[in-house]
Parts: sequence; structure tokens; C-alpha cells
Amino acid sequence: MGITAYVLFFLAGIGFGYAAPTRWKWLPILFPIGLALGAVFIHGLDGAIVVRLIVALIVTALGVFVGMMIDARANAQSDHARYA
Repeated sequence: MGITAYVLFFLAGIGFGYAAPTRWKWLPILFPIGLALGAVFIHGLDGAIVVRLIVALIVTALGVFVGMMIDARANAQSDHARYA
């Protein structure tokens, strides 16, 4: 299995963690859940689906945390005055 989906979940987490308002930062968590529910309805519940869902949720949450750290760092740097 390729890692393309996990990279996209991570990038979505970074994007939402950085740019979204506070309540919307965790919206990307719904993306892998929705895809997993679609797979369960089509193929039935399987251990591989559960493992991939858990990995996708962890990767997405890491992306959100990274995005939140980038946002916090950008806000902290903008608070300091720069004198030339």
C-alpha cells in the first residue's frame, strides 16, 4: 500500500491546524473516518481497515499539531518588534 493517502491527510492536518479558526482545526479528522466508513459499507469490516484508520487518524492529528505549532510560532514572532 502506498503512502500517498497518509501524506495527504498529514498535509490537510497542517493546513487546517495552521489556517483554520480554533473550532475548525480538527475537521480533517473526519476525512479518514468518512473514507473508512465508505470502505466498511462496501467491503465490510476488516482488520486492515481498522489499522489503516488508526494510522490515518494519528497522522492527521500529528499534522494538526504541527500546523498549530507553526501558527503559534508565527504569532509569537509577530508580537516582537523588529528594529532595523
